[in-house]
Amino acid sequence: MTRRRDLAEVHAALDALAHASVGDPTALRDLLEAVLLVGRGLELDQALQRIVEVAADVLSARYCALGVRGPELGLQAFVHTGIAPEIRATMGPLPVGRGVLGELLHHPEVLRIPKLSDHPASVGFPPNHPPMDTFLGAPIIVRDELFGSIYLTEKQGEPEFTPLDEKIVAVLAVAAGIAVDNARAFERAQARVRWMQVIADRGSEPLAGTALTYTLDGLCRDVSALTGAVDAFIVAGSTLVGHTGAAVCTEDLFELLDPDGGGEDGELIVRELSAGSAPWLRRGARWASMQPLQAGRGMSAIVVTHTDRRYWTGEEVAGLQGTARVASLALAYADQQQLARDLQVLEDRHRIARDLHDLVIQRLFAIGMSLQTMQAGAGLDDDRMEQVITDLDGTIAQIRTSIFDLQGMPGHGDAATLRRRVLDVVAELATHAPIVPSVAFLGPVDTLVPDVLAPHIEAVLREGISNALRHSGAEHIRVRIVADDVVTVEVSDDGRGIPATASQSGLANLTRRADDCDGNFTITTSATSGTTITWTAPLR
Repeated sequence: MTRRRDLAEVHAALDALAHASVGDPTALRDLLEAVLLVGRGLELDQALQRIVEVAADVLSARYCALGVRGPELGLQAFVHTGIAPEIRATMGPLPVGRGVLGELLHHPEVLRIPKLSDHPASVGFPPNHPPMDTFLGAPIIVRDELFGSIYLTEKQGEPEFTPLDEKIVAVLAVAAGIAVDNARAFERAQARVRWMQVIADRGSEPLAGTALTYTLDGLCRDVSALTGAVDAFIVAGSTLVGHTGAAVCTEDLFELLDPDGGGEDGELIVRELSAGSAPWLRRGARWASMQPLQAGRGMSAIVVTHTDRRYWTGEEVAGLQGTARVASLALAYADQQQLARDLQVLEDRHRIARDLHDLVIQRLFAIGMSLQTMQAGAGLDDDRMEQVITDLDGTIAQIRTSIFDLQGMPGHGDAATLRRRVLDVVAELATHAPIVPSVAFLGPVDTLVPDVLAPHIEAVLREGISNALRHSGAEHIRVRIVADDVVTVEVSDDGRGIPATASQSGLANLTRRADDCDGNFTITTSATSGTTITWTAPLR
C-alpha cells in the first residue's frame, strides 16, 4: 500500500513536470537522472549526503539539508551541503528541530516560503549562520513513518521557489524515502550478519576448550563494539564473570537497574542512572541496559552502559538476546565440566580408598595376627609386643578414617553423615594449627547415632580440640568416635594437663549437654600424661 501511494505521487509529479517541460525536456531528464542517482548505493550515510547534493543541483538551491527525525520528534542527525567547512566551524551546534524546521516534523507536507523571516514559526538563525530567505521543504516518509525532512534555501536565478519546484522536491522526497528504506534494509542485514558471526564464533569456543573467562570477556568486547557502548558486563548470580576491562563490585547492580524485580521474562531493560551512583559507570556513562540471561541462573544478565539513551533496533535486541543465550550456555557448560572433573576426582579417590582397604589394611591386619601368634608361642616381651599390636590397631583405624575421607568430598551428597561432619569440624579447627588431630571411628557411627545427637557431638569436638590446640602444648591430639550401646566421643592429648585455676565454663557446657541427653561427661587430666575428655550418650 505504501509503495503504491509513493508511485502514484511520483506519477502525478512526473505528469506535471512533463506538462511544464513540453518545450524543454531538460528538467524532466535531470530529475530522472537524479532519482536514479539517489537510489544508487546502499550505505545510509552516503545515501543521505547524495540526496542533498542532488536536490540542491536539480532545484538550483545554494543550500540543502536533510534532517533525520529523532525518537522524541526532534532532529538526531543533520546532513547538509553548500556551507563551507570554515563557516560551519563558527556556527555552533546543528539545528535540533525548532522553528520552521520543526514545522515539517509536526506537519509533514511540502512547505514553500518566499521569505523565511516573515513566517510565524521562524526563530531566526544562530550566530555566523549565512543569510537565507527563500525556503522549500518536504517530508521524507518511509513505510508510513516520518524519517525526516529535506530543506532547500536560496533559490538561484529566480526570486523564490516555484510550484514546479514543489513537484520536483516531492519526487525527490519519495526517491529519498525509497533510498533510505533500501539502505536501512541493507544495514539491518549487515547488523544481523555481524551479530550472527559473534554468536557463532563465541558459541563454539566452549566446545573447543576455550577458557570460560576468555569467552565471556570476548562477548563483552563484541557487544561493546557492535553497540558503541562504554562498557559491557556479564554478571552471573551477582558475580562478575565477564567485562570489558573494568573489574567492579556488582552488589548494587540489580537493585539500581531493576528495583521492581522485573525483567526476569527475558525483556531488555533500559534505565537512566544518576552520575556517580555506581562505580561501574565510567567515562560519563549514565544509561544502562540489562538483558537477563536464561532462567535458572538467578539474577544474571548482560549489562551495557552508554553515555546517551540507547534506542535498540529489533536486530540489536535479537542479537543481544542471542549473546545472552551464548553466555548462559557457556556458563552451563562450564558447570558441567566442573562437575565432570569433580566426579573424576571422586572416582580416583574411591579407587585409592579401595586399594588401601584391599591391600594395605589387609596386610597390616595379617601382620597383627602374626605378632599375636608369636606373642602366644615364643614368650616375647609381652609389654613391648602389646604396644606394637596396639599401634597397628591404631594405624588400621586411622587408615580406615582416611579411606572414608577419600570416599567423600565436602559439599557433596554425603556431607550430612556424622563421619563427614566430624572430619569437617576437625579440618576446620586444624586449618592454621601446628598439629593435625588424628581421627578414628569404631562401630557403625553413621547408622546407629541419631541425627539429634550430631549437634552435641560437634560441640564436644569443637570445645575439646580447640582447648587442646590452644592450651595443652601437646604434640599429639587424638579423636575417637565409638558407637555400640552408647556413642562415645573422646578427645585426648599428651600435653601439660588442665591447671586447677583454669576456667572451665566451656567444659561445664558439655556437662549440661550430656545431662540433656541422659549421658555422662568426664575429664581426666595430668601434668605428665595430658588430658582426656569423654562424652557419652545412650543410643535410642
